Amino acid sequence: MNRKEVSEAKQTRAYAGYYGMWIGMCWIASFGFNMMGLSQPMAGNFGLLLGLCSPFIGVRLLRGFRDVIAPLPLRRAWRMAWMMYLGAALLCTAAQYIYFAYLDDGALVRAYSEILQQPEMQDLMQQMLPVQDLNVTMEEALATFSATQPSQLAIQFLFWNSLLATFFAFPTALFSFSRPKGSEK
Repeated sequence: MNRKEVSEAKQTRAYAGYYGMWIGMCWIASFGFNMMGLSQPMAGNFGLLLGLCSPFIGVRLLRGFRDVIAPLPLRRAWRMAWMMYLGAALLCTAAQYIYFAYLDDGALVRAYSEILQQPEMQDLMQQMLPVQDLNVTMEEALATFSATQPSQLAIQFLFWNSLLATFFAFPTALFSFSRPKGSEK
């Protein structure tokens, strides 16, 4: 690698980390509102909306980089988007670990238990899981979830957040990269 390629790689990593921090804050806020949404449905809807807005924010950030700082060929745009979302995934996973290790104290399990006790949910679950004793099955599932260590939950969240990062990276790069000169109409 020559000096210019090394400089571009460092610049890409630095800006991807910075942009990933902003996307990660968006994901953390989305997670927080979704946790609040278990008792206040409007907060859950806002959390979902905030999470769905994150790819659009990512596209805007990369377009700003492309327009102000440096050209962004497709390969570099994909690499930058992937690193940006991966940084967001790591930050969000750390926040999720802190939440389940220190703040949750069984609130999620209690909320799910209350939801599963509602008659309409009982009917739905009976249709989905035609087992003899549905209440025992649901209690076993909730007991298994409540016995899961926060570190195990964090590993699962890291997997899903990384998968989400990989999924969002390519469309973000496609909407953000610099087209070669002469290909514009």
